[in-house]
This record gives sequence, C-alpha cells and structure tokens, in this order.
Amino acid sequence: MKKVLFAMIIGAFALVSCSKDETSTAVTSQEVTVSSVPAAIPTYVAENYPDADISVIYKLLNSDTTYAVTLNTSELLAFDEKGSHLGHGEPGLDCDSIGGFPGDSTGGHHGGGHHCGGHHGGGHHGGGHHGGGHFGGLPLDSIPASISAYVTANYSGYEIHHAWSDTLCQFGSVIEIMIDSTQTVHRKLVFDQNGEFLASAERMLYSELPETVTSTISSNYADYTPRNKAESFTLADNSKQFKVFLFLGTTRLSIVLSEEGTVVCEH
Repeated sequence: MKKVLFAMIIGAFALVSCSKDETSTAVTSQEVTVSSVPAAIPTYVAENYPDADISVIYKLLNSDTTYAVTLNTSELLAFDEKGSHLGHGEPGLDCDSIGGFPGDSTGGHHGGGHHCGGHHGGGHHGGGHHGGGHFGGLPLDSIPASISAYVTANYSGYEIHHAWSDTLCQFGSVIEIMIDSTQTVHRKLVFDQNGEFLASAERMLYSELPETVTSTISSNYADYTPRNKAESFTLADNSKQFKVFLFLGTTRLSIVLSEEGTVVCEH
C-alpha cells in the first residue's frame, strides 16, 4: 500500500517539474517521520487542519514539492524544503488493492483523472468501491446503505470517496465521510453508526466565530491559545455548533459550543 500511495503522490505533485521543460525527471521518495521534517509542517497542520491527523509524509526528490503530507481525512498537502505550505491536492487519493486508480485504468492525462491532485493527479476518485486503505478508513462497501442514499438524495453530483470511524463528544461514536464533486471542494458529513445523518462540518477561521462563542472561550479558557481554524457543524435540525481547538503547552482541548456560546462538551 505504501508503494501505491507514493504513486498517487507522484501523480498529484511530482509532475510540476515537467512544466519547466519537456523533459520529465524521475522522482524518488522516502517515507519520513514527523519529527524529521521542518517544525513548520506539523504546526501548519495543527493550526489549519486541527480536526485531522497526519497519516504519512513522503520526502520527494526531483520535484518542486519536497514534502507530501497525507491526512487521515484523505487530504493531501504540499510543502517546500523549509516547510512552507505550497498548496493542496484534492481529497480522495486512495486507490484499489492492486494499485490501480478506480475509474481510470490508464492513469489519465499525466497520471491522473480529476480527484488525485487535479489535472496532474492520479486516478479519478480514490477510495473506489473498497475505500479505506492507507488512511485508516472504512471500506466504502461496509458503511450503512442509508449513508449513500442520503448523499444521493441531498448532494446531487457528489460521490463518497472516503469514510472513517471517529468519536465526537457531542455525538459519541460516529462515521464520518468525505464527499466531493467536479464543481466544488470536498464536504465532510457525520452520521451515527446506523447511518442516520447527524451534521455537516466545515472548517472556519477562529476569528470568524460568533462573538458569543469566542467570549465563552476567553472567559472560561483564558490560559489556552486557540488554533487558527475551528470547525462549524450544521446539525440535522439546522442548528449550529462550533468546535474550538485549544492548546496550553502540550495539553490539547477541543470544546464544542452552541450558537449561544454554551459549552456542549469538551474533550
């Protein structure tokens, strides 16, 4: 699977070197640990993707991208040799068990269809029928059929490309999925273990949270520093909740609050 993931990363980022001239240079890589990369990389992820974890990092040679980082959400981030963020690929970079890209047996133009890094990416939707894979997700054919039915009914043109189990303090044990279409960025949806829709979620700047929420954080968690990004949940009844990520030294807290600024739970 690591060889498969590397092939997808090459498709997503390595071929930018081809834009400089007509000669393609072979790209090589090695998997590296978080502790071996510039500190700016895990810091960037913690600040801007606080709901996600780093799944694997590859160091690339002969590429404008030095570090390719995949998250457990299936999102792919690119960084240069100093750890500066260069950009991100489309989510859904997983592929099937034999190393092919579902829906694109030839690899498409320059090694890719649409959803493994855009025009130069690899494969069409990753995950495929079986999903899961390197990101620690769930096989897509194992999730409740009601989840797929919900997406079909409410998100026309979208497809599920990744699913994983999680525990959220306001919901308990859940199944989260990533969906996307060719016209828009990905969306994250949350369901209970039986496949009942609970909420949609999206990241937002902490500075753009309602004043009621930030006031509660300032009053009750004054010693903590909030991450740059928070998470907004739109529940099935259209009410809102906001998840704030805080840190104090090595201590991490996530706080879920209502629109009125009432603390729902913390973890």
